[in-house]
Amino acid sequence: MDIKVRVIIFLISLSSLAAIIRLVKTRRIWERYAMVWVYAGLALAILPFIVDGLDWVLYKLGVEYPPGFLLLIGIFAILLLLLQFTVEITTLVRRSRNTVQELAILEERVRQLEAALGRPGEEPKP
Repeated sequence: MDIKVRVIIFLISLSSLAAIIRLVKTRRIWERYAMVWVYAGLALAILPFIVDGLDWVLYKLGVEYPPGFLLLIGIFAILLLLLQFTVEITTLVRRSRNTVQELAILEERVRQLEAALGRPGEEPKP
């Protein structure tokens, strides 16, 4: 890989790290999600400088085309992120559904109590 390409990839990954840090500071993403992206940005920043050694190791392991293998690893990483986000969304949907149901039950109880005591703002009938 040409040194110019390596430097460009390194600069792009540094700018993405800066954007992630800015998003965390402005509280647009949570810290636990930011750590995943920080690690991904660091991996992208380091990768251009270790790609030759990584290619050599992959060739020794029997990988015929190392860039394809790295793409496969990236796809698996994205699938793991999607799985984690799916679990998080499912949890949030269940919590919101339970909260709405509890709110509906409480509103019904308030209506029943108001009906038993009379209309709100009026004195109870003797």
